[in-house]
Amino acid sequence: MKQYGYLSLSILLTLFLIADPVTSKNPESNPEPGKGLFVIEDEPPLNGGQMNVYYYLPEGDLSEKPILFVMHGTNRNADDYRDNWVELADKHGIIIIAPEFSNELFPGADGYNLGGMFDDNGEAVDEEYWGYSMIEPIFDRAIAYTGSNQSRYDVFGHSAGSQFTHRFFLFKKDLRVNRVVASNAGWYTMPDFETEFPYGLKGTALSEERLLNRLGQHLVIQLGENDNDPEARFLRNTDGARAQGAHRYERGHTFYDRIKRVAEESGREAVWSIRSVPEVGHDNARMAIDAASYLYGD
Repeated sequence: MKQYGYLSLSILLTLFLIADPVTSKNPESNPEPGKGLFVIEDEPPLNGGQMNVYYYLPEGDLSEKPILFVMHGTNRNADDYRDNWVELADKHGIIIIAPEFSNELFPGADGYNLGGMFDDNGEAVDEEYWGYSMIEPIFDRAIAYTGSNQSRYDVFGHSAGSQFTHRFFLFKKDLRVNRVVASNAGWYTMPDFETEFPYGLKGTALSEERLLNRLGQHLVIQLGENDNDPEARFLRNTDGARAQGAHRYERGHTFYDRIKRVAEESGREAVWSIRSVPEVGHDNARMAIDAASYLYGD
């Protein structure tokens, strides 16, 4: 059985009330290194529910260590995704934050991958209720809990987590995100205002100017070169998805090529990049090794 340092909700709420959310050095906000979880509630997307947030803290002073959000896949196994980063966190000195977007609170691909931006009737949902709107509050809680001085965070998402991650990057306003790694997504929301959401941007609140501004922020499309099975489990094969390519590797290149064209046509410089990982397929743990090297290696 997995063992965690589990903080009761009352203790957490007391801590968050007394701690400055950015610069607190209160001793109560300095937890022991290792695995644990805390609970988030009272955020609009949770609709009165509670979210488990799994973490891993390396040894040493946490105040200057980078914070990485790790976004789980379709199985909603945030603790396993956190565990895949433990050795990497020790090696590179990273605080790992892995929120669990349960199917109960964020049902299906619409609730998680697509952020709950539209309701069952296709009507737009206010941004404060999107699943994407959980990341910033969790970052504040993580800062308060660890006594971190960090003002920005990185994100790594794999598979369904990659779908969450690249759309979070595109659609969510007022982000404190630094670098985003979207790894092995099954399909993408293309930077195309002529194609309806979710395969394009038509019908969303994203403006062309905000899309162009995003070109100056770091998004990495990370692709396993062996993630090239057109019959892979969980791979979406609708007409809209197949238009992006036969498999995940091809679809990632289609997305990246499209944003390069947007940048060229607009005269803007894009700092987005693509990163191929040799001899790796749809494997979260092995993609994490490459992502850690890219984000935190020498």
